[in-house]
Amino acid sequence: MVGQRIRYYRKTKGLTQEELAQGICSVSYLSKIEKGDAKSSEEVINLLCEKLGISSEEVDSNEILEMLNEWNMMMVNRRFDEAERLYNQVNEKVKIIHDPQILLRYELFLTRYHLTKQPSDVEFALRYLKKIDKLVEQLSSELKFYYLLCQGLYFNIIGNYKTASHYFHKAENLNKIDTNIQEIEIAVLYYFLALNYSYLMRISTVNAYAYKALTIFDKEYNFSRSADCQILIGISFRRANNYVEAEFHLNQALKYSIPFNDHFASGVIYHNLGYVASCSKEHLKAIDFFKKSLQHKVKAAPERRASTSFLLAQEYLSLNNKKEAKNWINKGFEEIDREKDEELYFHLKITSYKLEGLNTPGFEAFMSKEAIPFFEKKNIWEYVSSYSELLADWYFEQSQYKKASQYYRIANNSRKNIY
Repeated sequence: MVGQRIRYYRKTKGLTQEELAQGICSVSYLSKIEKGDAKSSEEVINLLCEKLGISSEEVDSNEILEMLNEWNMMMVNRRFDEAERLYNQVNEKVKIIHDPQILLRYELFLTRYHLTKQPSDVEFALRYLKKIDKLVEQLSSELKFYYLLCQGLYFNIIGNYKTASHYFHKAENLNKIDTNIQEIEIAVLYYFLALNYSYLMRISTVNAYAYKALTIFDKEYNFSRSADCQILIGISFRRANNYVEAEFHLNQALKYSIPFNDHFASGVIYHNLGYVASCSKEHLKAIDFFKKSLQHKVKAAPERRASTSFLLAQEYLSLNNKKEAKNWINKGFEEIDREKDEELYFHLKITSYKLEGLNTPGFEAFMSKEAIPFFEKKNIWEYVSSYSELLADWYFEQSQYKKASQYYRIANNSRKNIY
């Protein structure tokens, strides 16, 4: 074990074997020590550890291992308040640990913590992922699973959904080889795959993974996670224009979230119930749902509130209540930073153009050169379709039939990407 620790700390400190061995032993001898192939000299071990700034003595790591696994399961079960309280204790305990497998587990769970907390800290997570990148060959199958899961989650959060899929599927394939990974972790992976494909508008794939995850979560009585799956299934049915099924699954999710006072999930559910009502042209019902969503989003991240404000503005605009529409557009703009929430900025700006009139100067250039290319680049086909159709209608009214035809074609082709 001491050889593994020496290798771990040498790599984390960016030292080559030549640099560490210099003045202590030969490179070949150090290599054998790291691999556990040599009967190590106590004096050499002490000198190597001293150079690395670590203790040569082993520490009983059972207590911290149990604590780390408990901390991880808090995140799996979405008990984020408890995970936050345990965070400081874990950080203190790990200071006396030198076992590389324990430290790598800690760093992976720390990465997961910063990716799953609200709001997530992707910059912190990226620093640790880059650090672990250099040590991938030291990861056990279980830890490699967590590494691939965290990589996928990182790319999902930053909006690179194709790369996220790559890592999630690598984790899925690893599970086929190593059956020791806990079933609940597999369910979480299936959920993240469903979530990721939801952003890519792959309706059938979303449902396939969401149902697989739901089966496991229900069996484990993990109802908060079950609610997450029901939400994704509901969103998929809404995108497929099956509003009855969409409402059914969202209400199933609500049965899980309300009794457990899960305000985060309830905010998401009411938001999506509002969206379903809006698609059914039930504008007053939609407004009621959106306002309930905001009641649950009091402590949510500003951009989450802004997304609901945008949809409220849309509903009031549909009712020709321009005063309320303007009010909610302004509230949305107040909540966001364009650099961080560019997608919401485009939604709010387009709604503002609808309010002010599409003949407002700048509308055509904004739509054709900024908004639609943005959603195309992000592969968000639902909005490429709806906003291309909006621009096509405008061109048609201006008697610019060639451009109208071009954007109607873009709208139709975009819908083909939603399946």
